[in-house]
Amino acid sequence: MKPAQSEVAEHAFVSFVERHKPAVFRWAVALAGDVDDAEDITQEVFVRAYHKLDTFRGDGAVEGWLYRITRRLVSGQRTRAARRARLGALPAAQPDNDVYLTDPGARVDRERTIALIREMVDTLPLRQREVFVLCDLQGRTPAEVAFMLGMKDVSVRASLFKARAAVRR
Repeated sequence: MKPAQSEVAEHAFVSFVERHKPAVFRWAVALAGDVDDAEDITQEVFVRAYHKLDTFRGDGAVEGWLYRITRRLVSGQRTRAARRARLGALPAAQPDNDVYLTDPGARVDRERTIALIREMVDTLPLRQREVFVLCDLQGRTPAEVAFMLGMKDVSVRASLFKARAAVRR
């Protein structure tokens, strides 16, 4: 590539990252359940996307491709974490990310609410968790989720129904 072409390609990829980073980060937080891990995963998603750009067929939405990369990375991270747990490694300390809130009572209420939602979502099976997070927490339609996950629309709706029923219980 000529220098001018590589600059254009670099600028295009930076724009691509800026456009899709918020969604990838939300998916990573929802799947990993930890903001710090989600930041690492988000960065790794775009590194992999850059190196695997030639594997994107273009027959589907780029969001679905990025979501699948995110899902694979989270799954791999969970496998590594389970392996470390079996080996007796201690989990890293969780930093307090809400230090900037000025009202301690609001911070406690917010932390309790977030913890309750995370606990509830973490109890769902993976497929139901993905569908619930994408539809109900991120506002995507079942058709969009079906496309992203490579599922039939009816399967997404069934998983969403089961997830909502579990949340109500």
